[in-house]
Amino acid sequence: MYHKEDIQMPRRKDIVVVDQLETAIFNLLKEKEYKDISISELCDKAWVSRCTFYRNYKDMNDIIYQYFMRKSKKWWDDNYTTFLKEEKYVSISLFQYLLSLKDVILLIYQKGLSHIFEKHIFDSAINGRNVFDKEQSYSSARVSGSIVGLTNEWVRRGMQDSPEYLAKFLNKEIEYKTI
Repeated sequence: MYHKEDIQMPRRKDIVVVDQLETAIFNLLKEKEYKDISISELCDKAWVSRCTFYRNYKDMNDIIYQYFMRKSKKWWDDNYTTFLKEEKYVSISLFQYLLSLKDVILLIYQKGLSHIFEKHIFDSAINGRNVFDKEQSYSSARVSGSIVGLTNEWVRRGMQDSPEYLAKFLNKEIEYKTI
């Protein structure tokens, strides 16, 4: 899914800035609608300059996207050796990981920003893969679509079902590899 060089991790001196901006955007989203948050307001809340913001991000969507990409990369890196030994564990671990982000995911969906989360899922699936390999591309898209669909329904239901319950459905989808 990931290769260490695929996701750019913040430089040590930027980690504090990244943390401040992530905290600020999520706190502001708890208070108001996304469309009502300005870059200036976000920077004031995070105690960073606009120049610092733009050095780290393209726009406010990018904060949320990079947050999910970094979290996913860490999850993948932390579990990769286990995944190699026990392939079916990937699905359960994925939904356990998503459950650990429940507050952020529910907030993002509540504010109508699920497209950022969904883009992260699709980009994570093709990250480091040969997108010119037609079979691999379609396979990654199918699995990503399944993850997004299951997550959307899980969120709609308040993320109450267990990761094991959702993994069962994803594993069924993955088993149908050949047409």
